[in-house]
Amino acid sequence: MLIPLRSPGSAPPDPRTRAGRARPRRRAAAAAVALAASAALVAAAGPVSARSVPTGPGPNTTPPINDLAKTPYQGWNTYYGLGSTFDEQTIKDEASAIVNRGLAAAGYNYVWIDGGWWSGTRDASGNITVSSTQWPDGMKAVADYIHSLGLKAGIYTDSGINGCGGPNQGSYGRYQQDVNTFAAWGYDAVKVDFCGSEQMGLDPATVYGQFRDALLNNSSHRPMLFNICNPFIPETGAAPGKTAFDSYKFGPSTGNSWRTDTDIGFSGDIQYSDMLRNLDADAAHPEAAGPGHWNDPDYLGPELGMTAAESQAQFSMWSIVAAPLIIGSDVTKLSDATISMLSNSEVLAVDQDPLGIQGTAISTVGDTQVWTKPLTGGDVAVALFNRGASPQVVSTTAEQVGLQHSGAYTLRDLWQHTTTETADAISATVAPHSVVLLRASRQSAVGSTAPSTDLSPATVTPTAQASLPLVAPGDTFPVSASFTDNGRLGVQNVTLGLDVPAGWTATPVGSTTAARLKTGQSIAATWQVTVPPGTMPGPDQLTATAGYGWWSEPDSGPSVFNTVTANESTQVQVPAAPPSGTGPLSHHPWLDASSGYLVPRVDLEDAGGGPLVMHGVTYPTGIGTASVSTIDFYTGGNCTALNATVGIDDSANWTPAGGTAVFQVYGDGVKLYDSGLVTRAATQAMSVNLGTAKVVSLVVGDGGDGTYNDRADWGGLQITCGAPVATVPAGPWPHFVPPADESATATSANAGYPASNAVDGNVTTLWHSEFSPVHDPLPISLTIDLGAVQTVTGLTYQPRLDGTITGTITAYTVEVSSDGVNFTQAAAPGTWTQDALLKSVQIAPVQARYVRLTATAGAYGYASAAEVAVAVQPPA
Repeated sequence: MLIPLRSPGSAPPDPRTRAGRARPRRRAAAAAVALAASAALVAAAGPVSARSVPTGPGPNTTPPINDLAKTPYQGWNTYYGLGSTFDEQTIKDEASAIVNRGLAAAGYNYVWIDGGWWSGTRDASGNITVSSTQWPDGMKAVADYIHSLGLKAGIYTDSGINGCGGPNQGSYGRYQQDVNTFAAWGYDAVKVDFCGSEQMGLDPATVYGQFRDALLNNSSHRPMLFNICNPFIPETGAAPGKTAFDSYKFGPSTGNSWRTDTDIGFSGDIQYSDMLRNLDADAAHPEAAGPGHWNDPDYLGPELGMTAAESQAQFSMWSIVAAPLIIGSDVTKLSDATISMLSNSEVLAVDQDPLGIQGTAISTVGDTQVWTKPLTGGDVAVALFNRGASPQVVSTTAEQVGLQHSGAYTLRDLWQHTTTETADAISATVAPHSVVLLRASRQSAVGSTAPSTDLSPATVTPTAQASLPLVAPGDTFPVSASFTDNGRLGVQNVTLGLDVPAGWTATPVGSTTAARLKTGQSIAATWQVTVPPGTMPGPDQLTATAGYGWWSEPDSGPSVFNTVTANESTQVQVPAAPPSGTGPLSHHPWLDASSGYLVPRVDLEDAGGGPLVMHGVTYPTGIGTASVSTIDFYTGGNCTALNATVGIDDSANWTPAGGTAVFQVYGDGVKLYDSGLVTRAATQAMSVNLGTAKVVSLVVGDGGDGTYNDRADWGGLQITCGAPVATVPAGPWPHFVPPADESATATSANAGYPASNAVDGNVTTLWHSEFSPVHDPLPISLTIDLGAVQTVTGLTYQPRLDGTITGTITAYTVEVSSDGVNFTQAAAPGTWTQDALLKSVQIAPVQARYVRLTATAGAYGYASAAEVAVAVQPPA
């Protein structure tokens, strides 16, 4: 599949797009599908006995091909962070950053040049030649520079005649010649792809065995690490026995690592669902891994689309499964916080443990898992993994994770760098898409070590449910939380509390205190929470708190009473007001949206971003997505009917493979419509009675032949609703200035993407900062003129909905002014997640005519908006 390129006509060009690279990538069907595969592995292993040691297989004892990678290797690669846009200076800058930012000291020592370094040219003798513009000093000079920094140099080729990037970019028929060249240049590692070999129908075990032999016999006698990269899978047409899922069979005797699934993402774009997919594929054969040869689930991708928590979860799980740790991001641009995360010595010690055992999942309950990895000295690394969208308590015991019986156990939190003691329970509240990573041991100093406790997340009984609990302005609902002492020591003076957003109220129902809790005892509390009228749409936090104390007994001196405060946050979502009248549902803000390939697109097909076309008929409105997909909308019981034409987009006709799907509509979790199997042979008209549903979910499932090429369209998606809901002061919903009454200017706007597009009431138009002929740097401001001084109470920001992220604002300030000259801060500077969900800022009521939104950070250094709306208090 060719990667769809961004066209300037529909979106600003992404300078890191890798043009022309053909790779067999697929998006994850859904987190639930990946979790089912992982759960099946756990089930196959049988139940965990209280006294069994669920360590899984020991390290693979196949003799390694060389003396390299005794522990999983670490480094950096150009592919995901730079695409093919790099040259000699780029590589030198990245290598220097690896050293100067402390990553080299943390063990990241391979600087790996991926595809894009060579266009397939050779001289009359068949030797590789490179561009003197891209590499003015030549490839050897680059390796020499990398070595001068104390690092190792890696390079890339393909096992076929052609490569993933184009014709003649492979080494087939010249393995020994090219390897000799790489060795003579001074390269220490080679990554070998399979694109050309897939085209030629070659056998992976054979060609990679031949390449191994060439490496072992290079004319420079240079030790060279060998990374096998066959990313082809059955869904992309790979022949049985020749897929990424089969590489474990020959990998241990052939290479130092082998890919276990398709690519984890795209250049500049790695998503959480794809990380889960690759993790679960990697977990299928832990018995293949061991010193000198490792399962490879692909690269780390911080700041390329995942949240900080998701990136930390990836790093945690890659360490549990003893994966090579190759950073895929642009090191020169990573935040200090991310560098610190990647340099965590306690987590790295789990990945680099010399036993070389790949960790395994020992339990799966819903969206939660417990993974363990035996470590040198008898300790066990324990990952409490919450794959879901809501905080969860994840629990196991010391004996279940494989520790021998002891009077107490020590738990070292490798991210919080804290140590506690437990009588047996290993339990924590884990945030969504996060991992609590522990090092558990039998040694414990009860009396001087704090007891392990667990504060549950705030449990919400919402008025409606999507991926998050939904609470509308004016709603009142119960929230509960509990606190448990897991340590051998008791805790005292326990007080539970609940923090809510400004303006919300939380009233306790019953007691919230306990004088003392012994081992295993708990206290629970409940509050009634009210959301004030006029609350802006978007996510909000409810934070359960616990204050308590415990007596420590130092080796000398009197006992000391220690006080502790803990907190756990739960995210709820305030929806936008439900739609009214009859119109395209695609133009209403969705609550959440997922697609099996890239992301859903409003009024565009999913894969390439073209118009929605089925059987030659163009649908001006609708949603393009791919199986498996779920898109949730809040209708609030105000809508009665949904009509559309569903089918496979004509863009799927590029190949006969795939192109099947099942379309379903749910109302508050109840199925209202099921298309049955839909193929590209015909579309299907859909008319659905929505009843009183508050949440309408559009679901696309796979048609039974896998998710590949399932380009699914909801064409002409029209919803019929009642009158507009009441806004403040007559009702609970916020009141927004009509687009006709406002105007906008910006400090930067590209031709064709004016500031007025951000306030025209149309989410399919776009304001975008200048990207051609120059790239205006951030910060960039959008100023909205309300036409007159009004009482401003908030702002919403709708990121672009065309399937790309360029310019999505991720950090901002909001200021107001009465005269357009003198501006004051209206809200604290904030951050937004890099996705297409509706964002907002609540503002304490203030008189202003002008509202200025300034992007201080944005995807790829740009700023853009589909729509920005300002909420005000209407005149009485």
